[in-house]
Amino acid sequence: MERKKSNETDNRIRLTTTDELSQFLENQGERQLDFKAIPISGTSEEFHYNGHEKSVTKKQDQNLFDNVEDFVCYAFQCDPEGYSHTEYVDIEVLPNKNTLYRR
Repeated sequence: MERKKSNETDNRIRLTTTDELSQFLENQGERQLDFKAIPISGTSEEFHYNGHEKSVTKKQDQNLFDNVEDFVCYAFQCDPEGYSHTEYVDIEVLPNKNTLYRR
């Protein structure tokens, strides 16, 4: 895990493996976290992590991933066998606006 150094991305964390992203989320404990996942290719998306429920919701449409592992594979553009198709994903933590998320 590394912090990006450029001026516009000081608050981004670069994760280079699916294990690093899983560990990043696990390290949040019971915390609620809003964040943006920015892949090397493709469009960035915003998500909400619920540490108590160990769940990830896509903020745009409030779709809930079946589990954290499914989200991690989604973020790293994994193939059906679970192999990543991107070199890294940048994570940018967003201010939590105490938004309610439907399940």
